[in-house]
Amino acid sequence: MLKTDNLRKENILMTFVNESSFVKRDMEILKQQYFVSKFKFHSKSKVLLPLVFLKQFFFLLFSIFKTKAIVIQSAGYHSFLPIVIGKIFKTPVIIIAIGNESIKLPEINYGTQRKMVLSWFVNFSLKNAGLILPVHKSLEFSKYNYTSVKFKNQGIRSFNKKIKTKIIEMVNGYDAEKWKITNLDRKDFTFLTVSDTIDETRYFIKGIDLIESLAISNPNYQFTIVGKLELTKTFPKNIKFISRVTQNELANIYNSNKYYLQLSMSEGFPNALCEAMLCGCIPIGSNVAAIPDIIGKKGYILKEKNSVLLNKLASNLSNNAIASYDARKQITTHFPLERREKELLNHVENLIN
Repeated sequence: MLKTDNLRKENILMTFVNESSFVKRDMEILKQQYFVSKFKFHSKSKVLLPLVFLKQFFFLLFSIFKTKAIVIQSAGYHSFLPIVIGKIFKTPVIIIAIGNESIKLPEINYGTQRKMVLSWFVNFSLKNAGLILPVHKSLEFSKYNYTSVKFKNQGIRSFNKKIKTKIIEMVNGYDAEKWKITNLDRKDFTFLTVSDTIDETRYFIKGIDLIESLAISNPNYQFTIVGKLELTKTFPKNIKFISRVTQNELANIYNSNKYYLQLSMSEGFPNALCEAMLCGCIPIGSNVAAIPDIIGKKGYILKEKNSVLLNKLASNLSNNAIASYDARKQITTHFPLERREKELLNHVENLIN
């Protein structure tokens, strides 16, 4: 962990929708130098949104006088009031862009930019923030070439053409002591992917449709999908679903599979891919956002969404020269936790001063 000689007891406010593992990671980083207060903006239905806004308003009102900066995970309804309050009280605001706010894929009903009302809140927040920290440069601007879509130009600048907010890439970082190789005796043609849930939208977003096609064509291959299945369709027998697991259990699952599949149609900076590589899984990923940069030359990239090309790629895996430790070294070299610690703390410090 990054050490600081003079611990600053100034206050940082952090707000988010879901208190995910990467939100908790960033809070722990900020706590190295600051007191961190948090507000979870969560509503089970749109009917209750006004109540959540009201709660957030009073939380901000009572906290803002002692707050030196506001850090917001992603942009949406939850970022609107912090931006407004920050402007009024001249408190700097950082938005960490993770993907949703940068995407518009109506073909699979994905991305907040496709929703008229929500996109207004997103774009208002992005335009009025003091700093935007996307987890990958593609979230600022990118050309989408993985499959045929209506909106080829993706990223914040594609949907905010006059935005003047400073945008700086800040990639994710990973704890190599937490995620490690504990088993090298792995069966050939064992494949894993992780998704929080598998519903109608995520079936396509996470590339489960491609995995299903690959499983049908190769009944001797074994596939494991970690995530809560919310579909009623029947899957091939060589696909096993495991519901939500603890992080220790997940590390063991990573170490039980030879390959990790990240065949997403849309991503920001996929954490599970990096964790799996640290645990020695050889990666196979789609040509989307940060995935090619994460994998580098230590795995395989599916250039376009095509089940025939995927099947051809998989059939040649036995000839590969990539080892588990190659995949691990790719992450420890380029995306260590210490890198994100240093960059996040420096950004907050510079914005405050």
